[in-house]
Amino acid sequence: MARSVLTVKPVRDGWVVSQAGKALDIRPTKLEAIGVASRLAEDRYRTCGDATGVAVRIASGGTVLIARHGWAGQKSRGVLR
Repeated sequence: MARSVLTVKPVRDGWVVSQAGKALDIRPTKLEAIGVASRLAEDRYRTCGDATGVAVRIASGGTVLIARHGWAGQKSRGVLR
C-alpha cells in the first residue's frame, strides 16, 4: 500500500497545505489548514486506498505527524476533522 503525507506549514499569507512540494490549499489559520489537510487525506484514502497522513511544521523547523488515514497497525490519539 502506498503512503503519502500532506504537510501544513506557515507562509506569508497564512498556512499552506502541500504534498510533495505542491501547494494544494492556503488557509488563514493553522487549525483551518489542518482541517483541510485531514479531509484531503481521508478522501484520498477512501477513493484511492492510499494511506495518507497529515504533518504540521513546528517552530523548531521539524514536523509532527498529527493525523493518519489508512495506516493499519499504528495507534494514534485521534484524528482531527
